[in-house]
Formats: sequence, structure tokens, C-alpha cells
Amino acid sequence: MQNNNLPAQHQLLPLENPLPAWNSQTPKAGKKLMITREANVFMRSLNLYEKTQVYKEALKLTSDGGYGWNSRGFQKAPMFMRHKICSGGVSFMYSVNPEMIVINRMKLEREITQVETPANMQQMGLFEVRRESDIRWREEITEREIPRLELAWGKPKPVPKIRTEHVAINGMSNDLKKASWLMGVHTDTAYWDDYAKAYTLFYNPTRGKIDFFECIADKISTTELAKFIAVMLIENQQKGLHRKWTAHSQGGIILTRAVELVNQRGVRLEGQRVSIHAGGNEKTRAEKAFRQAGITIDEIKRDHPNDLVPNLAGFNDLSPGSFLRSMNSMFLVFRDKRPVQASPHTLPFLSAECAIRHLQMNGYQRKAERLAKHTMRELGLL
Repeated sequence: MQNNNLPAQHQLLPLENPLPAWNSQTPKAGKKLMITREANVFMRSLNLYEKTQVYKEALKLTSDGGYGWNSRGFQKAPMFMRHKICSGGVSFMYSVNPEMIVINRMKLEREITQVETPANMQQMGLFEVRRESDIRWREEITEREIPRLELAWGKPKPVPKIRTEHVAINGMSNDLKKASWLMGVHTDTAYWDDYAKAYTLFYNPTRGKIDFFECIADKISTTELAKFIAVMLIENQQKGLHRKWTAHSQGGIILTRAVELVNQRGVRLEGQRVSIHAGGNEKTRAEKAFRQAGITIDEIKRDHPNDLVPNLAGFNDLSPGSFLRSMNSMFLVFRDKRPVQASPHTLPFLSAECAIRHLQMNGYQRKAERLAKHTMRELGLL
């Protein structure tokens, strides 16, 4: 096929692996993989995970020369246009001739997730969130200031790549609005002295009860979000960009699995830093993965003693005392109609004294007394 006589937007370029360190596989001898300039412009607007998904699907076509099960049937008409949908919500139109497979057009098959998008339709992605006020979660915070934490971080903006020093991964049961302000609080607490003006949210969308099964999946297999994060970790490392990663709850499980995927490919992540709050991950497994990758662990044990997520779900403390404390505070974790500062799981754990004070101020006197006794026993004062 002659390239010179084609309009500029239809001229062809080789379709190259966007991330060789992630997938070193190249097409076997046979038809070339090509892309039009028009489609390549769209390709450049995607994040790296979406690009790798497009490349992976295109690579499958070479196994049967563009004609076969991977090519949606055995139609062999020259330049017959076919349609392929990739994981991540991107699709492309392609054609086949005796010499090459050509991606002609690309488009998004999904709506761009916004705060206004219904929670059950929100999709994973990258969102930049900027600080809106100087309200910070701290031990001296007043009850009047706590509701203003939700206004401390602005509206999340979809972005194709990470442009901030700080990156965060939210846990389960968070829609985009809640994840944006809550992970701003966690990031701010984890790296207090930085006083971050903005951070990038790896949004982990909520799917109700399915969130629980996603946690299990990343412990025994891999979710798409873990693959997404793994790809972005590699991209940042290859570009020499050192990030500070904060993960909360299920986010700790996802990040641990993502780093394990990077380790499987022998890529080191020196210069990356990580803090995990109330993680549902097993700490010994996470520490092993992070150290193998060369990641600096800034914090991995910021856990409330009564939090069932790190204690029981993370298999980090299965003692009888831990079980009783976790069960006694379970409804403060899962009930929506409770003060957020009384939950042992939602906001970052600052200290036992701070947690006791918030329980007392919100009328949970018995729980405050139990936590005070546990703290005194831990300190050898009782």
C-alpha cells in the first residue's frame, strides 16, 4: 500500500508497543501492525494503560493474519472494516489486506466519569484533585471544622497521566465525590510536611457487594485496576518521576498486587514512596513486595486498634481480643448515619487519645471506655 498518495490523516504509521518493559512481545513474522495518523492522534490522548490494552488486542490479530476468531469471524474481503472493543472502554475499527493490519479509527465506548455520573456507572481512571482550603485533619481539629474537610478538596478533573507528586488509591464503597475529598485527607496526613496543593486519584469505583469480591480477586489473582496501576508505576519509573503513593483500605490490597505484577517483570521502583492507611492487605506480603521493588515504605501500620479491615480482613491480627474489638466497632465502619470522625476506619488514625475524644464527644461513652482500657493495657498501665 502506497502511503504517499493518501490524505495526511490517513497516512500510516507502525503501531508500536507503548510500554516494552511491560510486555516485550512483538508481532511474529507476518503482517505488519499499522495505524492511521488520525487514529494515532486519538491514541496519544489515552492513558498508558488504555494504550497497552489497544496494543494487546491488536497483537492478537496477528495470530491469525487478521482472519479468524480474534478477528470476529472469517470474512476475507480486502479492507473489510472490523470492530474491536478493548478492556478499558476503547474500541477501534481496523481493516486487513495481504500485507498489513491497519487501525483506521478509534473511540471511547464509555462516558467520561464525572462526579455527577451515577455511582454504579462510574469507571476507574485518573483524576487530578486540587486543594481548596487550609482545613486539615489533625488532633486539635474542632467538631465544627470536621464537616469542612469535605470542602477542603475540589472537583476531580479527569486526566490522561499523572502530573502531581502525590498519588492516591481509594478503598471500597467510595463514589468519586467521597473518594476525592477523603483521599485528599489521607494524602495530606501521610505527607503532612509537604502540604500538597494537588494529588492524582487512581479512582477505584464502587460496585456495592462486588467490592468485597474484588478484594479477594487481588489477593489470589489480579483485577484490571491493579494492572492499570502496575502499568503507570512502570511508566513513571521509566521517566524518572518519583511519586508518593497513599493507599487506603482496599487501595492497600490493589497497590500491593500492582507492585507484585511489576516485580514479576523484573522492574525496579527505586525512588517511589508509599504510605498505607487501614489497609486490607496483609502487611508482611506488602512489605515483601515493596522491598523487592525498592520502594521506600513511609508508613504501613497507621491502623486503629478496633478497625476490622486491617485486623481481620487483612489477616494482620486474628487474636480473640482483636476479633472482639473489631466486631464491637463494626457498625461504626459500615453504617452511613454515624459521625465520620467516630469511625475507626474512614479517616486516618492519629492517636488513641484523639480517637477516644471523638467517641466521647459523639456519645459513644462505652466504646471510648473500652478503647481507653485497651490503650492502657498496651502501655502497661493497667
